[in-house]
Formats: sequence, C-alpha cells, structure tokens
Amino acid sequence: MIRVELHHTFPDFTLDVRFTTAADVTVLFGPSGVGKSLTVRAIAGLFTPHRGYIQVEEEVWLDTARTLHIPPQKRRVGYVPQHYGLFPHLTVGENVAFGLRHMAPGERQQRVQEMLTLMRLEGLADRRPGELSGGQQQRVALARALVTQPRLLLLDEALGALDPVLREELRETVRTIQHRYRIPLFLITHDVEEAALLGDYWIVFEEGRVVQTGEPGEIFRHPATPHIARAVGMRNIYTGVVRAHPAAGITEIQWGATVLQVERGDLPVGRDVIFGFRPEDVLFVREDRPLAHAHNILCVRVDEVRLVGTDCVILLRTCEGGERIHVRLFPTVCEDLRIRPGQRRRILIRRRAIHVFDTAGHPKGMG
Repeated sequence: MIRVELHHTFPDFTLDVRFTTAADVTVLFGPSGVGKSLTVRAIAGLFTPHRGYIQVEEEVWLDTARTLHIPPQKRRVGYVPQHYGLFPHLTVGENVAFGLRHMAPGERQQRVQEMLTLMRLEGLADRRPGELSGGQQQRVALARALVTQPRLLLLDEALGALDPVLREELRETVRTIQHRYRIPLFLITHDVEEAALLGDYWIVFEEGRVVQTGEPGEIFRHPATPHIARAVGMRNIYTGVVRAHPAAGITEIQWGATVLQVERGDLPVGRDVIFGFRPEDVLFVREDRPLAHAHNILCVRVDEVRLVGTDCVILLRTCEGGERIHVRLFPTVCEDLRIRPGQRRRILIRRRAIHVFDTAGHPKGMG
C-alpha cells in the first residue's frame, strides 16, 4: 500500500493531490503540465512539497508536519526520467553499476552482468550512451534503476520518445520486469493505449489535482469529466435536457430533435446534462432486422469513411438536427456492412452504453 498526500504552491500552479494505491502497476495519467512528474519526484525524494505525507507499506518517507524526510538514497527507489538521465561520459556497464559502489567489485560485476543479460544488452557494456539507439538507452536506464533491487520503480514518460515498434517492444520488457520482480511500478504517461496496456490502476490528473482513480475499465466506461472522457477516446460528447422517466431506472434525454434513453433514474426532469458514448458502442442496424421493441434507433447520414491505423473510422450526422457522431469498427466489419459516404443508415446506441456526467453545463469541443 502506498499513500501520497502533497500540497505545493507555485506562482502560477498549485499541486494538491491525494491518493492511495496497492496495485502492481499504477498509472499517473493526464496531459503535460498537470503535476505528474512533480508527484513521482516527491515519491523519489527529489522534490519536497510545502506540505506532504508519503507512506510505503509501514514506512513513512515524508511527513512535513513532523519535519520527517527520508533522503532519496535511503528510499531505494528506481527512477527513470523522461530522457533516461544516463551519464554520457560513462560506459553502459559503468552507468548500470553507478548505484552499486558500496558492493565488492566481484559482486558488483556479477549483478551488472545479470542485468545486462536480462535487458538484452550483452556485448554493449563498453559503449557509451551516445553510441546506442533510443531503445538500447531506455533498457540501460531500466537496468540502472533495477540493479539496486528497488522497493519502487518510477517511469516518467520513459517510452514517449520511441517509435511505435520500439515502444511495443519495451512495453513487453516493462511487463516482464514487473512480473519477474514484483516491484510496485508507477508509470507516468499521457498515452491512453500505453496506460491501458500496462496499468492496473489509474490516477487521473487535471491541473494539479487528482480528479479520478480506478481500474482502467471503470475509467473508460465511466469517466468523471468530459475532459477525461475525451482523453480516453469518448469522442461523442453532447448536451441535452432530462425529459422524462418512462420506467424505473430509465431516463429520457432530449438531444436536439432526438430522444435517447439512458440507464439512470436519479436525474430530475428539466435538468441540463452532459452525456457521451464511445465510438465503438455505436451499432449499425441491418435493414432486414426487426427492431419493434428496441430503443435509441437513430436515422443517420454517412459523411466519411476512412481507415485510420487498424480501425475503420466513420463520421455520421443525425438525419434530424445534423449532430455529428464518431464510429469505430474493425475494417472487416465496415466492409461487410458496405458502409459508404452519402448513405442513409440506422444505428443503435444501447442505453447502458450512454454515460451521463455528474456535471451540468456546456462542454468545450462537443461532438
């Protein structure tokens, strides 16, 4: 269990975060400049906030109320900054051995060699960082962080500067390391795919604050704010007005000229709401399929169909009102459905797929 409470005021920014995590891999997620790096630097002991408390298992590392501050070298934290922080004048072997100066030479050499083998860096011990590829430098930085057998491993956007192939390769390396050594890992990223692939538990930052915590699936399905929703790929975000409650636990929302039903029973009639649904949750309805008792069937016009990576991205507009809807399908599904620009089609949005935010108002960049 790791407990973190930090408060620090800068002239133009305030860091005020609190969270507790017991996950194997905790992701600090959010855009640049929201306090993620300051938070991991505080955990590492490289930044001391005006007020703070950090506890790892039973040991308190920081308690400003008691003027307690365990120095970085006694926290046994492996820290890999965004640009790796390798010493350019030292060789790979010397970089990895840097934290082992207290050990006997023979033991130190054995530990370094084991780590170079684990990281597939055999034969590179005498090279300097400038002679390595980006992926090799990243593995050296990980080796240096792990060789001291740390209690925590902190990665600050450590994969961000790599090309997609290297990033995927090094994600596998990170997963292997975590499973092998069972070291709690904190990963800073603003890449939603990376966060989803590696993280067991997310801590979402906005403007110096923690605005949501939870497992990735929960945050994907039930983001706390429209800003988080857009960050995790919920492109379809709109405003509407609560119209009625046709059944227990069901609410009707007036969305322009369209009425949608959602699985919520606690929204008062007349209330302005923000709601959204993911592009993957839009289903195309075949013309020959009877849907007499279905809800949320919409007539739409197909504006665009294009391949983006491994997805088929479709842009629609509702026949009534012209609200834009983003859809993502597998290319094979897109082709099977024979979706083409200019068509009129029917779509279905399941009630349970529509998420209503617990904040009224007008979101920026709707739709």
